[in-house]
Amino acid sequence: MKEGSESVDGKEIDARLGKVEPPIAREVLLDLLVGEISAVIALSRLILALGWPSEVADLLAKVAQHWGRPLHPALRETARLLQDHREGCEEVALMLREHPEPAVSTAPSEDVIAANRTFFDRSVVRSEMASVAAYSLGDPKILARATREVVALLASWDLLGADRRSLEIGCGIGRMQEALASLVAEAHGLDISPRMLDAARKRCAGFPNVHLTLGTGRDLAAFGDESMDLVYAVDSFPYIVQAGPALAEAHFHEAARVLKPGGDFVIFNYSYRDTLKADRRDVHRLAHAAGLSVMVAGSQPFTFWDGIAFRMRRPQ
Repeated sequence: MKEGSESVDGKEIDARLGKVEPPIAREVLLDLLVGEISAVIALSRLILALGWPSEVADLLAKVAQHWGRPLHPALRETARLLQDHREGCEEVALMLREHPEPAVSTAPSEDVIAANRTFFDRSVVRSEMASVAAYSLGDPKILARATREVVALLASWDLLGADRRSLEIGCGIGRMQEALASLVAEAHGLDISPRMLDAARKRCAGFPNVHLTLGTGRDLAAFGDESMDLVYAVDSFPYIVQAGPALAEAHFHEAARVLKPGGDFVIFNYSYRDTLKADRRDVHRLAHAAGLSVMVAGSQPFTFWDGIAFRMRRPQ
């Protein structure tokens, strides 16, 4: 169970929730109340489902009234987050309204890449934190906590070290490079958004071993063969998948090319299709075609963030 959850019978939860519309909002609340997601994730999903923080506030008030006392702690926490981060939630709502459609596009990949570049250039000006993670609610402390979870997992997999070179696909504002700078020999970041990279360069200005590169979104051409020990993507691969299966396949082959023998390719969230079975199938297929071995196939290792982990390795 996630932090802040309590043991409540599923039927009791269903009864005490009362009528919740739309159905997607009810699904979010059920996931929250059974401990599948944290309050920050639930709040960002409710904003996405309902549109505006005011609508989320109205829904939570109705649920609380129907639930009775004592109120479930996860519901209290979600309401508190909304109250304490109202301005950040407004920024998230505006950003989500402009977010590109997550489904795989039928448009040319170049058009999808261009649309995503424009979206992220605009979003990072509005809120650096929310532009890379809506669940941050614009709060650097929330984003830092989620970042620490990712770093801790990479460390537990023994993928970091003073002799290691890492590359993040879609580095955004450089939060991972900042976090990894003292843990690896070189922390590289690649992104398609010039304004994202401007923010990343400011954030990482004090780290001489951080290197940030503007990419085309098509490949990893800026990096040499067998030059990295770790290639990873934190919630950025869905935008590659959105641009079409050929681009996703190309990035698997590029990651395999750039990795040293024995190096790892890690993806946190393969797509936004909301079907883990399909993601697992695609990752296995693409990894096999690129000559990578699948080590972790769609685990959910975090308690705070809801990222789904895939880990692949280039054979020695």
